[in-house]
Amino acid sequence: MRQLVVSLGIGCLCALAQAGARAQMNDPMQPPGASKGAADAPAAAARARGLQAVITSPKRSLALIDGVVVPVGAPVRDARLAGVSDSLAVLRKNGGRDVLLMHPGIDKKPSRREQP
Repeated sequence: MRQLVVSLGIGCLCALAQAGARAQMNDPMQPPGASKGAADAPAAAARARGLQAVITSPKRSLALIDGVVVPVGAPVRDARLAGVSDSLAVLRKNGGRDVLLMHPGIDKKPSRREQP
């Protein structure tokens, strides 16, 4: 009986030590300056603005805008998502259109091929 109590006590201590060590581990894939708690995930999504991702398939197209997944045709930002491509989303509102770029600070340019 005493051996069982000692074994259980050692097992509990090991489990607690492992949980504490896991809580202190750094995530190597976490961006610099990002919060470490999972509870902060909704706050991070609320801070995220603009077009963050585009998912396209033959059957449907989706865009992640301001932290919300939006299918083509659905309302977003007082407009409707009219279409998506590999790095942009088009919103239609009152006959006008607004283009959201995934990387607004980067201009795409076609590559130049060298003449042989």
